Amino acid sequence: MSQILRVLPLAIAVLPLLASCGGSSTKDAPPPAGSVAAANPAATALFASAQAVDTAGNTKKALKLYSSLTKKHPFSDVAPQARFRQSTLLDHRGDQMEAFDSYQIFITRYQGSSLYSQALERQASVAHAAADGHIKTNFLGIKSRISTKESAEMLGKVRDNAPHAASAPKAQFAIGQVFEERKKVPEAIAAYRKAAADYSTTSYAPESLFRIGSILLGQSKDGNHNPANLDRSRHAFEDLIQSYPNSKRAPETRAQLKSIGSQDIQRSFDIGEFYYKKSQFSSAAFYYNEVLRTTKGGPLREKAQARLASIQSN
Repeated sequence: MSQILRVLPLAIAVLPLLASCGGSSTKDAPPPAGSVAAANPAATALFASAQAVDTAGNTKKALKLYSSLTKKHPFSDVAPQARFRQSTLLDHRGDQMEAFDSYQIFITRYQGSSLYSQALERQASVAHAAADGHIKTNFLGIKSRISTKESAEMLGKVRDNAPHAASAPKAQFAIGQVFEERKKVPEAIAAYRKAAADYSTTSYAPESLFRIGSILLGQSKDGNHNPANLDRSRHAFEDLIQSYPNSKRAPETRAQLKSIGSQDIQRSFDIGEFYYKKSQFSSAAFYYNEVLRTTKGGPLREKAQARLASIQSN
């Protein structure tokens, strides 16, 4: 026992030396989950220098210092402020694509920061501006649209960063708009369907269904007049009326359904005419009877009745 007591002081003295001999890093270690990052004198001093040149209006130097701090001390107590300010400066000077990525790092790393909500809002603003073509994309400062894929990916990150916030359905709907405006019809319909399904309690759901119906209705009138698109359009409009009868799009949707009904009648009559001219009277009669079944009057009904009378007399 006496030997152990004599050895203990020496062991205790050696411990700090052993710790100092371990591997060192220029970066702070991540704080334990749920804890607050510890103060770091080097990070604090660097942050003060960055703030000083920032206040003096030297944005370029400030960005360099904030960037250095966030790289060397990403988990210090001042790192969230430095990263947020770095993102904001990039945004304000027009480097929105860099700003978006910088906000993303902040959102991923500093979810406990008091600046978190602001970072989400500002990143969303950048993504929507990019989708609208309101950010510069070259060194001349000319504002133009980024690629469809990149824009959709940015909006997707906004959606996924806060899936239960109001920004999520707005971002998902905007993805549909991006594809629709750039004539990517299948992708637009898929994006709108996701908005309607995932955010059914928001105003974006009926609007998404209306967009789907309108796109498909347009497709039915173009090219080869694919009748399947007319049916799909009607189904989207019917879903809207059934689920959101009092939405602002409801009156227009009812008008579209009436128009589709008229097109269905015309289609039935035209198919009947096709078979009639080929003397396939049984098939022709089926479609003429469809016209009678779906109308109460009008020129097409009268023509269908005349054709049926002609078939019966043969």
